[in-house]
Amino acid sequence: MLEVVAALASARRCPCDCHATLTLDERVAGIRAIYRLDDALRGWGYLPTYEIHGDVLWREAQQRNDATYRGVAVRFGECIYRRLLGSLLHECIHAVCGDVNEANYGVLFGLPYAVPKEVPEKDEETFLDPFNFAEARAWLGVGLVGQTMFGLDWDLRTAREVGTYCFVGGNALVPGIAGYRSVAHIDRQHHPARYATRASAIQERARVWFDSGNTMADVIRQIDEASARGAKRRARAHADPLLVAKTPPKKTSGNDPCICGSRSKFNLCCATQSSAPSAQALSR
Repeated sequence: MLEVVAALASARRCPCDCHATLTLDERVAGIRAIYRLDDALRGWGYLPTYEIHGDVLWREAQQRNDATYRGVAVRFGECIYRRLLGSLLHECIHAVCGDVNEANYGVLFGLPYAVPKEVPEKDEETFLDPFNFAEARAWLGVGLVGQTMFGLDWDLRTAREVGTYCFVGGNALVPGIAGYRSVAHIDRQHHPARYATRASAIQERARVWFDSGNTMADVIRQIDEASARGAKRRARAHADPLLVAKTPPKKTSGNDPCICGSRSKFNLCCATQSSAPSAQALSR
């Protein structure tokens, strides 16, 4: 498995060109944050996967319904300072809101677009609400925790531009794994307005949660405690953040793994799509 130091050392140019658009001080702060969050996930007993196709590995575990799987897909494309860092924050908030003694923070592998067959159809929305609320906190919290914990005031992103929710009441169906029944839900691509309305409401609930009492301080405390445990388990020290931040990203060559996360080589996949902005940006 590719570890964080190797992933950062082999980073390629991203479409948003973070290395050029962020200052050196911002990039150093970003690398330090990545290290702490990597330690936190390991401190909880998870294994962050930095392969571009890490989400494919996770979906394979999902299809197996593998309760022993401790991998966490954190890398989606080439972006380090916005998307990789945002994804690490997203997963750490999930850990805080979930059960770190279980695979996938205790979230059933069959979710979000299917529920166990024994759940009555009339109870689907109630059953899914805790998942949706956890996702809203993890998605909204990326920017809030990033700013409060690390002083990061640039745009942090996750794998998608909106939270992954299952809102009952639509007509979209996704095949479920064995033992699960597909839920007819509102699809964010075909019904974006309906999806956005529901997403805004649950994310407002998440904002209220973060603003209540000592919630933010407690989230940061739990991440810091897990990070301290993870740091003690590290086999070697992390590379100097300043040196990493100064290192220019690599160009994407034809034999490199493709930028889209498939297991194909770049020259056999997205490089053939000459109009793709990401392909143009990463190969020049």
